[in-house]
Amino acid sequence: MASAHITITTAEIIFKVEILLMFIFLPLISLITIFLLVNKKRTDWREALILAITYWGILLTAITELLSPFKLITFGWILVTWGLICIILIYIYFRLNHQIIPNPKQRNSSQINKNIKVKPLINLLLYGIGFVVATVGLIAIIAPPNNWDSMDYHMSRVAYWIQNHSIAHYPTSYTPQLYQNPWSEFVILHFQLLSGGDYFANLVQWFSMIGCIIGVSLIAKQLGADLRGQVFSAVITATIPMGILQASSTQNDYVAAFWLVCLAYYLLSTIQAGKSDIWTNSFNIGSSTGLAILSKGTAYFYVLPFLIWVGFYLVKRLRWQAWKPALIVGSISLLLNISHYLRNYNLFASPLGEASGYRNEILGVNILISNILRNLALHIGTPIGFWNGKANRLIQLIHTFLGVDYNDPRITFSQTFFVPGGWSTIGITGNENSAGNLLHLALILICIIIFLARKSLRKESYIFTYLIATVSTFLIFCYLLKWQVWNSRLHLPLFVLMSPFVGVVLSKVKQQKIAIFIVTFLLISSLPWVFFNRYRPIIDSNNIFQTPRIEQYFSNRPFLKGTYTGAVEFLNSKKCSNIGLSMGNDPWEYPLWILLQQSNQKGLKIQHINVNNTSASLEKEDSYQDFEPCGIISMETKKSKQKKSQEINFKDKTYVRSWDSPELGVFIK
Repeated sequence: MASAHITITTAEIIFKVEILLMFIFLPLISLITIFLLVNKKRTDWREALILAITYWGILLTAITELLSPFKLITFGWILVTWGLICIILIYIYFRLNHQIIPNPKQRNSSQINKNIKVKPLINLLLYGIGFVVATVGLIAIIAPPNNWDSMDYHMSRVAYWIQNHSIAHYPTSYTPQLYQNPWSEFVILHFQLLSGGDYFANLVQWFSMIGCIIGVSLIAKQLGADLRGQVFSAVITATIPMGILQASSTQNDYVAAFWLVCLAYYLLSTIQAGKSDIWTNSFNIGSSTGLAILSKGTAYFYVLPFLIWVGFYLVKRLRWQAWKPALIVGSISLLLNISHYLRNYNLFASPLGEASGYRNEILGVNILISNILRNLALHIGTPIGFWNGKANRLIQLIHTFLGVDYNDPRITFSQTFFVPGGWSTIGITGNENSAGNLLHLALILICIIIFLARKSLRKESYIFTYLIATVSTFLIFCYLLKWQVWNSRLHLPLFVLMSPFVGVVLSKVKQQKIAIFIVTFLLISSLPWVFFNRYRPIIDSNNIFQTPRIEQYFSNRPFLKGTYTGAVEFLNSKKCSNIGLSMGNDPWEYPLWILLQQSNQKGLKIQHINVNNTSASLEKEDSYQDFEPCGIISMETKKSKQKKSQEINFKDKTYVRSWDSPELGVFIK
């Protein structure tokens, strides 16, 4: 009997997956068609791919923003919209296919590429990259979203958007669900609506990883690297520990990194093209800037040096006419973000949303040096306690000389400063929130020294300016933002942007055997990060293949599984489908959505109640004012655990505690 049940269930799942795959492929088919159209006029398929993804990103943003005001964010409308777009793009492709005369340069380039003999070692490195990327992709598909921030807001906001058929702000106890930059979640929203679940949610970061690997190889080419240098750059990006860990999650640092790579590529293309294609390149720079900002707030710091660079170039090249391409860049960037800015401004009276405590409250050169040291220290932790202790004491000594308290709350967010230790017995943390990039940091510093010491390298066009722009992003980051133990994940774009520089320098080292040894060692040393992701391990007793999917949602907080399951089972026994949430400032609510959706309650609706922040004003809107829950799930805070309330009042109605646990309480009307 058990065997038959398993067989039927598996068959049903396979059938459902086959049907849903047809829908999920529609956005990807549109991307492929755009690529084919763009590739007709390009000599390098990588350039065409970067351009195609940029145009696709704009298209997805436009679809989301245009459908949302009419509450048309539904499976049907998203399906029809992508279907029509695919039909139009395919028609245009075949219509133009026999009209466009192939670019002679493209034909010649293709012929040259065929004649290039790729050395076996280069092939081996490419296979190594492929293995890392494929394995991380497998993790991304098999494992569910379970990153801490994803449970708090990345995935929770997507669930609300689907329920509300709109990306408009809604009442919530955790306002980052509203004001945080949303592009990554826009993509997840489309994937989730078309697939009927979150099986493809992690792929947004994984695709971004692939895009970054391809993009940095292009930048290396623009900086003068040969094929070997381009492959070196790709290896360096593919083996970043933080990148490997994040690429199978629903965080958004890799997404932001990809758009920043696009910006750097378009900037270099603009400089190399001169006055030709200045308007197209300006549009592309504006698009990548806008999409980077729409993906993550830290992008403001990363785009600034590159925009200053392109600004100086335009003034030098066009003189007083420089305002025209500058206007295009600014307009496109603003246009992509204007709707999100307006939503934030209407609720928080600021286009950036609610004020946060992440900015440095005091500024100065000594503060900058302090934050540079402490941010670099996030990447130098090792399994050797003696080393970590010595590093801590050295940094403390330097702070004494600077006259700065390294634990000053005005420049330190949440936790006291320390050099990260606590590595596992296999020598890595496997933590996507705080992992360091020790080998990559050491390699970057060594390559900077080599570059500065060799006059021939310094004369290479654009490399020095590119290095200054990239390092400046880190300096701005340190000058404006407080130190926190999780900053290492925010450094991911920096390490990605430094990869082309490192690849170029390594490719020009006289002793190429040393360079080859370094990149080979990076590939080998990356494998533990691939296999031993703390929350999505492949090799472990609780690996993703043997652990039930529902348990993996609770990888960060496993003690909550029994509590959440018990609360949902109790509500199911009461046939309660209108559920209020009273969750506090760390809601960790997405697993509740999964459990409640699996219970197959008809007409399920979830809404935060008794909200005591700025979003409380939204409770008066028509969409929310008539909400009347049959049950309320309340998350116990440290304060409430000491004295649990037995009643919750909402809209003049009393709800009594009817089910209890140390972490949650369920109140019934």
